[in-house]
Amino acid sequence: MKKHSNFAAVTLSIIKRLSYGKNAFQILYPQKDENKEKATLFIRVQAPGRKIDVQFTTHIQVGVAEWKAAVADEDSLARHRKQNPKLHDKLGRIEVMLEREMSAPQFDRQHIKSEILAISDPNKYEIQRAQKEAEEKARLEEERIRQEQERLIQEGIEAEKAKIWNYLSRFCADIKSGKRLNKNNRYSAGTVKSWHSFMRLYDDFDKKHQYTWGMVNREFAAKFLAYMEMRHYMITAQNKYLVTLQALVGYAYTDGIHDNNRATQCFSKKEIDEKDKAAEIYLTSAELQALYEMPLTGLQEQVRDIFLVGCYTCQRVSDYNNISPDCFTTTAKGTPIIRLVQQKTHTEVKIPIMNPNLQAICEKYNYNLPSVVDVILNRYIKEILKELSQTVPSLAVKVRTKLTMKQKKQVDDGKITVERNSKGEVMMPRYNCVTTHTARRSGITNMYLTHKYTILQMMHVSGHKTQKTFMDYIKLSSDEIADEIDAITNQTRVDVF
Repeated sequence: MKKHSNFAAVTLSIIKRLSYGKNAFQILYPQKDENKEKATLFIRVQAPGRKIDVQFTTHIQVGVAEWKAAVADEDSLARHRKQNPKLHDKLGRIEVMLEREMSAPQFDRQHIKSEILAISDPNKYEIQRAQKEAEEKARLEEERIRQEQERLIQEGIEAEKAKIWNYLSRFCADIKSGKRLNKNNRYSAGTVKSWHSFMRLYDDFDKKHQYTWGMVNREFAAKFLAYMEMRHYMITAQNKYLVTLQALVGYAYTDGIHDNNRATQCFSKKEIDEKDKAAEIYLTSAELQALYEMPLTGLQEQVRDIFLVGCYTCQRVSDYNNISPDCFTTTAKGTPIIRLVQQKTHTEVKIPIMNPNLQAICEKYNYNLPSVVDVILNRYIKEILKELSQTVPSLAVKVRTKLTMKQKKQVDDGKITVERNSKGEVMMPRYNCVTTHTARRSGITNMYLTHKYTILQMMHVSGHKTQKTFMDYIKLSSDEIADEIDAITNQTRVDVF
C-alpha cells in the first residue's frame, strides 16, 4: 500500500515506541486539513510482514493549531494529555484494541472499524449497532417469510401433485398431443378416446377432485365400483374402467408421482356371467353375402362396404376404416395382401385378399376405400340390417342383451322403448345389436368355421397375441357347435369364408 505522505504525523511517543516492532500505528490527519480550524484524526496501521498498510478514521475531531502544538514535543503532548484525558483515553484504547486485533489470525477491517467507533463515539456506535441489528432482524424475517412462502408454495405444489385428477387430466392431454408416447409410438386415436371417456367418468366420480394417491386402497376401489353400479354401467364396462384406473395408478407410480406401492393391488375385476353381457353376436356368411348383394347407394353403400371390409379382414374399426391405397401389396410369391399396423397394439398384420367380395369392393373404389366416422357407421349399419331383415329373417331374431349407457338414457328420456321377457331381461332383434366391432367378431368366427386354417394362421391375420383372447371372439351357440360337428362328420359342411 502506498505511503500516506499527505498525512501529518503525530503522537511521537507511539511512533517511537512501536515503529521498531512488527506493527506500527500512526495517528494522523490529512494534510489537506492543515489550514483548517478542525480536522478528523485517522490511524494508520502497518504490518509489513503481513502486507498490511491501511488507515481508519477515529471519528475524533481536534483543533488543528491546538493539535500541532500538542505534538510538537513530548512535554507538550503530556500537557495535552493532562488537559484532554478523555480524548487520549480513547486513543489509548484504540491502540490497545489494534494490538489485540493485529495478533488475531485474521485481519478483519470491518470489525476494527466497528470497534473504533464503539470507543470514539459510543452513542453513534449504539445507533449503528441497533440499526444493523434491526436490519439483520428485518433480513432474517424477510428470509423467514420467503422460506415460509416457498414452503407453502411447495406444499401447494405437492398437494396439487398428490391429486389423482391433476395427473389424469395432464396424462390425457399428453397422450392426445403426442407428448407422452406408448413404447416410442403415439397412442392410437381409439386409445386416446377411451382415456378421455374414462376421464369424464372419473370427473363425475370425483367432482371436487379431492382424492389423492395416498387414498387409493380397497375402500377407494369399492367406492369407484359402487359409483359405476349406481350409474348402471354394465359389468364389462365396470371391469374395463377398473383396469383403466389400475393402469393410471401404475403409470403415476412409475412416474414418481406417488409412493403408494400397494395401490395397484387394490383392484379386482368382477366375474362376468353371460347374462351380464350385452349380446355379442356375429353375422353368418349367408347374412354377409345378403348384405353384400343388397342394392344401396350413397352413404349407405359406403357404410355397408366398409363394414364388410371389416368382416373380411377380421380387423378393428380403427384399422378397417382407415385402410389406405398404400396398404395394398403382394407377397414375394405374388399373393395379394393388405398390410397394416394395428393402431391399438402396433402389431403388423398381413391379410390375404382371398374373399372375392373383398376383392370386388377394393376394385370398386380403385383401392382407395372410403372412411366413415364411427358414430355414422354404428347408426347406419343398424338401419341397413333392419331393412335387410325383411328378406333375411334371421337378422330380426330377438336375443337377450343389456342396455348400453346411451340406451338407458334414451329409455329414461322416453325416446325409445325396449321389450323385456318374463324374467325382465331386455330382448332386442339381432340387427339392433350390431356395432362396428361385430365386423371383427364375424370375420374371426366365420374364418374359424371354415376349418381351413390353424389357430396360429388365423391369429396372424387378426393380430391376436394369445389364443385365449382369439377364442373369445368365436361366438358360437351350443346348437351351432352341434350343427358344425354334424356337418364335419357327415361331410356336408360348405366352406363359405
